[in-house]
Amino acid sequence: MALPALLLLAAVASIESTAAVPGDTPPGNVVAQRSAVEKASRSRYRDLEVASLVVILVAGGAAIWWTFRRK
Repeated sequence: MALPALLLLAAVASIESTAAVPGDTPPGNVVAQRSAVEKASRSRYRDLEVASLVVILVAGGAAIWWTFRRK
């Protein structure tokens, strides 16, 4: 049960963000470049937060299931 959760975490962590990168904006537009980099990092951290929440919930559910199944 923990193996699928770990595989999901690895898959989400390895996904590249589809947000714009600094190379997509004109060279003189520094504000747009910084905005694009910030958006990319925010979405990446949001994905990691969701993946960690899923892992925590799955591990907690497995621990509860194991406890009641053991009796």
